[in-house]
Amino acid sequence: MSPKRKAHSPPLGNTKGKKVHQKNATKTVSDTSEEKKIESIDKGKVMSKEICLEKSLPKITLKTFTPELTKKEEMNIKNDSPVLELNQLLQRRILINSQGSISWKVYLFPAVHQQGWKKITHQYFGLDLVEAETERTFWTHKPNIWQDLFATVKEYAMTGQVEPISSMFDGVLCCPVRAVSKGPNEVQTFLSGKGQKIQHWIMLIPMPTDIDAATYVQEFLSSFQKLCKKQYIRSAYKSAVVQITQHLGFINHISEDGNYWYVIDNAVQKDVIIRSCTCLSEVLLDFTIKEVISLMFGVGKNSDTWTDVVKTYAFGVK
Repeated sequence: MSPKRKAHSPPLGNTKGKKVHQKNATKTVSDTSEEKKIESIDKGKVMSKEICLEKSLPKITLKTFTPELTKKEEMNIKNDSPVLELNQLLQRRILINSQGSISWKVYLFPAVHQQGWKKITHQYFGLDLVEAETERTFWTHKPNIWQDLFATVKEYAMTGQVEPISSMFDGVLCCPVRAVSKGPNEVQTFLSGKGQKIQHWIMLIPMPTDIDAATYVQEFLSSFQKLCKKQYIRSAYKSAVVQITQHLGFINHISEDGNYWYVIDNAVQKDVIIRSCTCLSEVLLDFTIKEVISLMFGVGKNSDTWTDVVKTYAFGVK
């Protein structure tokens, strides 16, 4: 009878694994040609789509049976692991550098407490993840998905299906950006690599009126960075994306270990681009302004009924 041979598990860093990483690394910004298909615009009101979060995720326990390794094989695995991690890190950095510097951009509106409105408890600041040179939204960052995701996670946390998230994410809105500051009620657009028009959308983050804006922005970005490290958040974001597109490049970038999360993790370490505004109409369209004013001041959305002071905050001095 021939002697029994021990089965050997394939060493880390095998050829198949490397091909996957190389494939991901060759994706470029040209994939933005599908972005128009991803945005959903409904003029007249801010719309949201339901995120496909599984109501009851099955608990799966994986048991791995690994054959015994020789000391030499164990040393090879330990030696290979840092090399694989280094290769992955370099591939990601090369890809991000080819797309230019990615930074957070913040739109700050006039501080409410400086206007003498002591009864107003919160206001908003705009937030976008952009390519620093063009200030165009990073192509896999979708504010409308984040708005729905925050709201859905909050609902599921109430029933104990997921862990609660910070109250900083309550009431987040998303909206298109006005093409010209205080100009016509038209959406700003960018051109993709293939000449397609892509609408520019941002998030609107509620912020207490009795806190320093710069401090709160940094706290929010730090909380957002930590939230994005959670696997169930990454999975939920991806599940929302696949409901509206099957574009392979996009899905690869927002997969649980995709480059989108690497970008977010590193963007908070860079200087934030700040744009200070004198009124809401420098950035927001009319229907968003009416929504924001209604939420902040507790008034109706008919601007004809607003006081002159509120109109100035919304549309500036005419």
